[in-house]
Amino acid sequence: MTIVKEFRICCPTSVEEYRRGQRYTTARISKMEVKEGNGAGVEVIENRPVDHPEWGPGQYTRKRFHIEKRVPSWLRYLLPKSGSAICEESYNCFPYTHTTVTFPLFAKFKITIQTWHVDDRGQQENIHKLDGKMLKKREVEYVDIAAKRPDQALYSNESDINTFVSKETGRGPLQEGWLKRVDAKTPVMCAYKLVTIEFPYFGLTKRVEGFLEGYERNLFYTATRQLFCWIDEYFGMSMADIEEYENATFAEATEQTKLHGKYSGPSESTLSETSTLQEESPSQDSD
Repeated sequence: MTIVKEFRICCPTSVEEYRRGQRYTTARISKMEVKEGNGAGVEVIENRPVDHPEWGPGQYTRKRFHIEKRVPSWLRYLLPKSGSAICEESYNCFPYTHTTVTFPLFAKFKITIQTWHVDDRGQQENIHKLDGKMLKKREVEYVDIAAKRPDQALYSNESDINTFVSKETGRGPLQEGWLKRVDAKTPVMCAYKLVTIEFPYFGLTKRVEGFLEGYERNLFYTATRQLFCWIDEYFGMSMADIEEYENATFAEATEQTKLHGKYSGPSESTLSETSTLQEESPSQDSD
């Protein structure tokens, strides 16, 4: 089974503001996660300009995220004690971005995230130009970044969108249903995120794909809230300023991750352990 989900996340910014905010927020979150510890960490393997033959000029990044303590206990039980890292390859060719996430310990696992960023309110029905077969599989979900969720207290009050007012733009605070009430002078853009999740392992598919769908939803929700609440920090920054901040932050995050004793990848013994686990997984089915 493959999950095809299109999340539509609107934000009270222009596409250009979102472009700068996205890269600033991604870098700042990487730095925060390393400081938190808690089994989190990111290594930035590559971060360079690219001119993609199909998507045009942009930025290419390749990262490794360490997740030992960031997965639910039932999934942690199935993983080896060390070397649990996911790999992310991303092309940020704004207004289009293309991200692929893989997990070396599970060769057939793959998440693909294709995003169009547009100055509208999420009304385009097939912006990704899906064929009839994919449209039948696709489920559309609108994510209200101002709605309260039980897990929204992941970060401090500095990203409380329900109370934040931007000094630079005068926008905010936002309450649930804000999109229906926002005035015509306020810029609004939408990120159309098409997420495809593949985890074809007998006995685990439904549960793992369900977990990953929820994880991506929460990630988009939280990151967009932060992007808006941190707008005053990057509002006056140029793309050159953003890139300088990004490079410095990624370098620091990578160094701190290494200092905290994270692994650069699974060892041969870890891969052997996981291979055995995959063969035994049907007997551990909990779906």
